[in-house]
Amino acid sequence: MKKRNVRAVLVLALLGAVAGVLALTASNGRQDADRAVGVYREGSSAEQARERASASSAAANATLGPHVGTGEFQGVSTAVADLPVVVAPVVTALNTRDNEHLTAAKGSSNAKDPVIQKKRGTGPLSAPLASFDGICLPFGPPCAEASSCSCLPPDTNGAAGATQYVQMVNSDFAVYSKTGTVLRHATPINALWSGVGGECAAHNDGDPVVVYDQYAGRWLLSEFVAQPATGESYGECVALSQTSDATGAYNLYFFDFGPDTFLDYPHFGVWRDGYYMSANEFPTGQETSSGAAAIVYERDKMLVGQPARFVWFDEAAANPVGGQYIGQLPADADGSKLPPAGEPNVFAEVDDPASIPPQGSDSGFDLRLWNFHVDWSNPQASTFGNDGQPSSTLPVAPFVRPQCVYGYGDCALQKGGPQGLDVLGDRLMFRLAYRNFGDHESLVLNHTVKAGALEGIRWYEVRSPTKSPVIAQQGTYAPDDSLTNPLSRWMGSIAMDKQGNVALGFSASGVNDFPSLRYTGRAAGDASGQMTQAEQVLYTGQGPQTEPEGRWGDYSELSVDPANDCTFWFTSEYLTTDAVVIGSWATRIGAFRFPGCK
Repeated sequence: MKKRNVRAVLVLALLGAVAGVLALTASNGRQDADRAVGVYREGSSAEQARERASASSAAANATLGPHVGTGEFQGVSTAVADLPVVVAPVVTALNTRDNEHLTAAKGSSNAKDPVIQKKRGTGPLSAPLASFDGICLPFGPPCAEASSCSCLPPDTNGAAGATQYVQMVNSDFAVYSKTGTVLRHATPINALWSGVGGECAAHNDGDPVVVYDQYAGRWLLSEFVAQPATGESYGECVALSQTSDATGAYNLYFFDFGPDTFLDYPHFGVWRDGYYMSANEFPTGQETSSGAAAIVYERDKMLVGQPARFVWFDEAAANPVGGQYIGQLPADADGSKLPPAGEPNVFAEVDDPASIPPQGSDSGFDLRLWNFHVDWSNPQASTFGNDGQPSSTLPVAPFVRPQCVYGYGDCALQKGGPQGLDVLGDRLMFRLAYRNFGDHESLVLNHTVKAGALEGIRWYEVRSPTKSPVIAQQGTYAPDDSLTNPLSRWMGSIAMDKQGNVALGFSASGVNDFPSLRYTGRAAGDASGQMTQAEQVLYTGQGPQTEPEGRWGDYSELSVDPANDCTFWFTSEYLTTDAVVIGSWATRIGAFRFPGCK
């Protein structure tokens, strides 16, 4: 998300006053949002009023596509191991990224969630098998692997490869062994492009994503260009490793999206015929989204370092009456079995009556799926859903979206912090994990919902997602805690191992608990819709988020180790101290597995 400057250090005595001003601003923004649809990068009420008309005009003028372009192959990077090690500057000013949120929940605020899990599981899910620190913000305590971003939130994500683990945050990456040895110190992402120049070398704007393509043994590292200078364009910078060694050289690409539409919150999925990306579209200068973007990049060409095409569907042209298709994810394939030849990728989103008004007998609580078929022999023959409408719409159990804006509203409570923490209840959380088991195919996905006065995690397994999709199971993980230590659980990431065991990593905090990293799971064959395994603590946070806007996330990642297809790797953020140091964050990387998976 785009950045804006805020004062780096606030005196404790001012926090209450700042909180009051922000509460009023957030309240005004929410009241104004009640009358509109879409995603907002939070600004003033007057800005939002102006931009809504412009966003409606942009959507009306949009065409679905397919829009076909060719990315610029910019050459091969210097080997990561040979890049200069850059010492991150001391943080003296902090950039907070603008908050995105959907309209206030008008139609679902009184919905009753019938699938809440009230008791923790007791199954023998392992304690952490590995646990070590990742990249951090050098804004307070000593920080070994320092981010160069001077910003928050970190947008933490990471993936396991054959022998290594790569983590990305705003706006750096680092490479580790699976025992936590640093193989490449924190490095600005744009350093990959330092030898070729261009926009990707000039900008280090963030919203990074790393995925490991185990079918080719390659790493994909990406970030967007969000603040183009005059004469430049919005775009996506993508680096694809030449081998399975993340410290080696990378094929470098810039995909130019033009000056008119900013693609925010990009997320990737690996598939047989391409690298797929979802994003939220913002016409230039607007705080209001126009719709979603669905894009695929030409994987075969990128693997061999040739100019690669992309196919883009602009879903602003297909928005439903009174709503927007937004907050999607593409399927990301896990496991040794590729998706069947010719099978389309699938994009998903979950909606409630507030985000898309229901039609007919539909209750408005729906999981929508779009089949994305790319035809590289004739890209104009590519299709997305049914002319932009969903390929399938599956009713789901009712839920209530949490509405948290700048630390106020339905936010995750925390010990010692001036506000609650942002839970991003308006979208699916990374990843949309796909697995081909041979006799069936499954997707697992999750998002944050309200669970009484707290937050919990709604999760789903969808089988046969591209042909005859059905929801095989769903549940809301929000077990009762002690009356004195109630916890919210949010910012989840979900995946399955080769046996069909489901794991869920997440953040947890409460009025007496600092934000921490935890995980749980469900063994294949256990009770449907229940996380039956013991809830384990990956790492206990040591302080609150004291930055006065409550920014957190904006995502985390749970990946599956391709070396054994059993071990789960989870990474997310935490705080290192309870001193009043505005916005200091750290990240943790850890691994665990189900005892029966060999």
